[in-house]
Amino acid sequence: MKKLLIVILVLAVLALFMKVTVPQPEKHRQAAQQKLNSLVGQKLSSFQGLQSVAEGDDFDIRAWFNVALDQLEVKDYFVCNVGMITYEGSTYPLTVGVFNKVFVLTDYKDEIQKAGKKVDEYKKKLE
Repeated sequence: MKKLLIVILVLAVLALFMKVTVPQPEKHRQAAQQKLNSLVGQKLSSFQGLQSVAEGDDFDIRAWFNVALDQLEVKDYFVCNVGMITYEGSTYPLTVGVFNKVFVLTDYKDEIQKAGKKVDEYKKKLE
């Protein structure tokens, strides 16, 4: 009986600690934005017309991701929270926050590959 009580007490203290250290929703947006900047920068770094692409009217990868991140909804699950994003009618988990840390679940590979194809198309238009 004492072992069960100790286990319950330890779990309660852990749950309380996790609740207190759940990160704020803004940390989810910042973590996803940092990952985005890293990946977009890598993909576009070899392209000479980076400024024109990044600021172009018809093609703006960062703006597209920023719009998606503005729609990031953070749901609280007491001991953690999950950043959910809706894309083309489906909702996906994007970030998980626990112990005051935010982990990005996806690294945007599919989206960056699509954006890379758009960069190639844009390069052809400029030629």
